[in-house]
Amino acid sequence: MTVDGVAYRCVVLCFLFRSRGGAREVLLGLKRTGFGTGRVVALGGKIDGRESAVGAAVREVAEESGIELARDELRDAGRISWSFPAQPAWNMAAFLFTADAGVTPPVASEEIEPRWYAVDDIPWSGMWQDAPYWIPALLDGRQIDARIVMDPDNEGVASAVVD
Repeated sequence: MTVDGVAYRCVVLCFLFRSRGGAREVLLGLKRTGFGTGRVVALGGKIDGRESAVGAAVREVAEESGIELARDELRDAGRISWSFPAQPAWNMAAFLFTADAGVTPPVASEEIEPRWYAVDDIPWSGMWQDAPYWIPALLDGRQIDARIVMDPDNEGVASAVVD
C-alpha cells in the first residue's frame, strides 16, 4: 500500500476478549521472533498476497494462539498506520479487529507466548511506546483511526493522531 508516495506493509491486529470472574481480559502475547521480538503485542501479522484483512486476522490468530475464529466473529475496530522515518521498510498500515475468544485456551506458538491480561492491568512498559496512545480507546470499544510517527530511534513517539 502506498500513501502520499510512501510504502506501507499491510498487516492485521486482532484483540481477543473474554470475561473471567467478572473482569474483562484481553489476549496479548510476548513476541518470540521477528519484528517486535521481546515486546508484548496483539496477535496479528502480514496480509499474504490477495488474502483479505479478515482472512489474515483469522489465520494469524489461529497460527499464534491456536484459537479458531469464524470470519463473522471478527468486528472491525478501525485502522492505524505507523511511520518509521529512520527505517521506512518498517512502515505499516494495520486493519484492527476485536473478537470474543470463547473458551478455547490459547496455546503458545513459535512466534508468540499468549497470555490473558485484565484490561485495567495492561503491561504498558513491555509494549511499543505508541501503545498507550491508542489501545485504551480500542479497549473502551471505540473505533480507531490513528497515525503514529516514530522517533528516529524507532522506539519513542514523535507524533500521534488518534481520532
